[in-house]
Amino acid sequence: MSFFATLVYELDPLTPPDARKLLRAELCGRRWNDRFDGNLMPDCTLWINRNADPGENVMHLKAKCIRELEDAVAAVATKRSIKLVRAWVQISGAGTWGLVLPRDVGGG
Repeated sequence: MSFFATLVYELDPLTPPDARKLLRAELCGRRWNDRFDGNLMPDCTLWINRNADPGENVMHLKAKCIRELEDAVAAVATKRSIKLVRAWVQISGAGTWGLVLPRDVGGG
């Protein structure tokens, strides 16, 4: 079964810009996407298409997402000062989803 996971995270306001960029790059290196249909996702927002192994459910996939975020933050912390404040993970398997751009809501 295939699911989409969305990750939104917040870093401490004192986190330097280079550490923010490194975290995004670290997550993209772990197969997270920072673009949808060629458009850049909002700051601190990524998505991934995940497959559940036999016997796994959405809770297993959520745990994998959390571990990847924790591992990525830890990897950046070896080089730069970074502090994760909180994050949101959503696993979805059906329905509609997508990036909303300003032109979609009358902004241009």
